[in-house]
Amino acid sequence: MDSVTFPQDPICRPYRQLARNARLANARLDRACTALKPGEWEATRTSFFPSLKGTMVHLLDADRYYIDTLRGDLAGLAKPPGSRATAAEFAAERAEVDDWLIDFCEALTAEALPRKISIPWPDRTLTETVADTLLHVFLHGQHHRGQIHSMLSGTSVAPPQIDEFILTDNSEARVEDLQALEWSEARLTR
Repeated sequence: MDSVTFPQDPICRPYRQLARNARLANARLDRACTALKPGEWEATRTSFFPSLKGTMVHLLDADRYYIDTLRGDLAGLAKPPGSRATAAEFAAERAEVDDWLIDFCEALTAEALPRKISIPWPDRTLTETVADTLLHVFLHGQHHRGQIHSMLSGTSVAPPQIDEFILTDNSEARVEDLQALEWSEARLTR
């Protein structure tokens, strides 16, 4: 909500923008998927994760995994993973994860960016900075949102536009999205 005030370190603005962009793009994809005909969300498609559901669940699980590495002393996610039986159930969990990442990035300071974190990997533990981990999370998300967008082309629902949210002078493209989240244009661009 817009009533929350966070420190606004200008060096951290790109991370805030990427987190907000992910939330808005995910919300559009979630709305598209909840409008699908029965069976389309789970239907086999051409992709590494062979369905819309499979790809979206992979992305959500990855985001939850990285949140666990980023959070440090911060509170984690309020709820464990849901059943994800429907696109609507999935969307509620997706929103919680996105909101956590936004809150994290809105509270981010330049001093926190070089902090080292440990990321358990199958054969070793990676040591990365908060900055590089966040960039990975956002790039990974954009990669899979592109796949989801492409898979929607083969459904009864047209793929939504998902890439224009961070341009300051393109506010007309996001009016409904900001209203749905109860965000102001000022929140998006700070």
